[in-house]
Amino acid sequence: MGTFISLTALLIILLDPIGVALTLPALLKNVPPARHRRVVVREMAFALVALFLFLLVGNKLVATLKLEPATLCISGAIVLFLIALGMVFPALAAITSTAPAHAENPQEPAPEPFIVPIAIPLIVGPSSVSLILVNSAKFMDLQSELLFALSIAVAWAVTLAVLIVSPTLLRVLGRRGGLALERLIGILLILVSVQMFFDGLAQFSSAAATG
Repeated sequence: MGTFISLTALLIILLDPIGVALTLPALLKNVPPARHRRVVVREMAFALVALFLFLLVGNKLVATLKLEPATLCISGAIVLFLIALGMVFPALAAITSTAPAHAENPQEPAPEPFIVPIAIPLIVGPSSVSLILVNSAKFMDLQSELLFALSIAVAWAVTLAVLIVSPTLLRVLGRRGGLALERLIGILLILVSVQMFFDGLAQFSSAAATG
């Protein structure tokens, strides 16, 4: 149960509902307000399919590429660390703009978001994919896989709930409050990524010693 709770909490942090909520007004500015909730639910449905797809093919992908658990853990930690740095220090963010460019015809309104950029990479990004690949390589029995799938579903449901109520939430927090919360989450992710890095080093050292 402890693993389930910690994984679910980490997934919620990685799906970053607060960060996504902060960007939604800009991404949906050309969408009629009456359609905002429908678009959010649709994009979250795409995100859920993508998350479960990575869970299903994770073991096969890792086996095909002949990746060691230590490699996944260390690389996942590096990706997570870079994502967290971008949350704490926005100037260092790897992705500076999530909205597609429309240089060809600036007068033409931007199209309604479809999969990109809300579902991917805002919801399902490198950090969440890395975590799923790392853990899908660890959990070899059916019970563990089902528990991990439940963890993904719960994290997804919490993210969806936050995005649905995000207009009210942002009014309460204000933009400054939302940004402060986003940076706090980023600091937590930095701590998690450093721990993942040291866990990967420990796995590598153990494998090298036994090999």
